[in-house]
Amino acid sequence: MLLHFIRIIIIAILILLMIFLPYLPGDYDASSMTLSVMAQLLGFSSLLFVPIGIGWLIYETIKQKKESPTVSNNSYRFAIAALAVSIIVALITSLGAFANHSLSMAVITILIYVFTFPKIVFRVKQIKNNKSFNPTPVYLVCIPIIVVLIRSLLIVPAIEFSRNYAIKQGEQYIQDIESYYKRNGHYPVSLHSLWNDYRPSIRGIKQYHYEQNGNAYNVYFEQFSNELGVQEIVMYNKFDEQEMTSHDTDLLQLSLGEQSSQRGYILVQQLPQKNWKYFWFD
Repeated sequence: MLLHFIRIIIIAILILLMIFLPYLPGDYDASSMTLSVMAQLLGFSSLLFVPIGIGWLIYETIKQKKESPTVSNNSYRFAIAALAVSIIVALITSLGAFANHSLSMAVITILIYVFTFPKIVFRVKQIKNNKSFNPTPVYLVCIPIIVVLIRSLLIVPAIEFSRNYAIKQGEQYIQDIESYYKRNGHYPVSLHSLWNDYRPSIRGIKQYHYEQNGNAYNVYFEQFSNELGVQEIVMYNKFDEQEMTSHDTDLLQLSLGEQSSQRGYILVQQLPQKNWKYFWFD
């Protein structure tokens, strides 16, 4: 059983690594967000295995206590139920890739499951003749619970670390913008360029954006949110006059008064760092 528990820990660590990948320091990785969404959906949907695993584990324990355990189809039935749930889990996981605009990743996920499905069916059939203790239910119970529990405990601290790290990295960017103002008497009209020399250095944050805003400017970046379907914009403005709009057509077609009432965000929150806020858009 020690070997099985080591395998369980390794599998759980790999899933958790995918979940927290967008919040880790490093070069931007566009696939990290897709992998995180898929891993989170995999973790939560895998909770469907837990009731089956608990029942199966109880049965395996009772079976081993019998002096002469007989071959029973009960283990096989538990395996069939788990196999049926695995189809649902695979579909939900691939749906995460599709929802994150990665059709290729969704297709790859489905194809991997389709190619491995015959091997899974073959192993399920072997359970009919297996009188020894089957460790499969231990995996079905432990892995989803470990993944969901650790994800729930650490996801908010991970997001706060990622956000704070990117804000810290942006200090030099803001200082250089202010230095430009001192030299030229005005702020840059645009900082759009081919290469981004100022980087957040978080795998799930692509770049800083700059725009003029009244007598000052906004510096902002998009932070990967823990809320599925929510986009988080983290923004700096020296006068705390941050504003963000969901659609560019609103900026072009609406008056300033209309824009103020139709920005589109569902939440705006002041951050501990001076002159920083974040917005949530659904």
